[in-house]
Amino acid sequence: MRFANLEAVPAYFAKNSNGDSVPFIVTVMFQDQHGHHRITPAIENSINRTIEITGREGLAIASIALGENIESKVPECIDRAMHIDGAIVLFRCQTGELCEKVMQLINVSYQISMVRED
Repeated sequence: MRFANLEAVPAYFAKNSNGDSVPFIVTVMFQDQHGHHRITPAIENSINRTIEITGREGLAIASIALGENIESKVPECIDRAMHIDGAIVLFRCQTGELCEKVMQLINVSYQISMVRED
C-alpha cells in the first residue's frame, strides 16, 4: 500500500473529565517486505510535528489487532499514557476499519481536539 502524496496524518489530544490529556495518533500498521513493523514518513512527520508543538518526546506504541477487546485496551492505553510525562500515544491498527473504530471509541470516551499551534 502506497500513499505517495500523504505528508502527515492528524494528531489529536484526548482529554478526560479530570482535565488530564495526552496527544495521540491513529494509523494503519505497516510492515516491510520482511514483516517488520515500519513507521511511514507521514507518521514520522506527524510525530515530529507533535513533538514540536507539545514538547512531548516519549512515544507509547499500542498495537491494535483484529479480535482484541478494543473497548478496554484503547482507554487503558490512553489513561496510562496520561500519567507518563512527555508521552504521545501511537495507535497502530491492523486494518483501516480498526483505525475508524479506535477513533470512534476515543471520540465517545474523551473530549477530542486537534494538536495545532496556537
